[in-house]
Amino acid sequence: MMKNEDRESLPPFIRSWQQLYALVIANLILMIGLFWWFTEAFS
Repeated sequence: MMKNEDRESLPPFIRSWQQLYALVIANLILMIGLFWWFTEAFS
C-alpha cells in the first residue's frame, strides 16, 4: 500500500508511481516518433 507522503508527491491526475512511469515512457516514445517523422518529412 502506498504511504500518504508518497501519494502527496504525485500529480493529482496520477494514482500510482507505475502510472507516472508509464506516462513518461509513452511521452518519450511519442516524442522520438515525432522527431523521426519530422526528420523524414523535411529532409
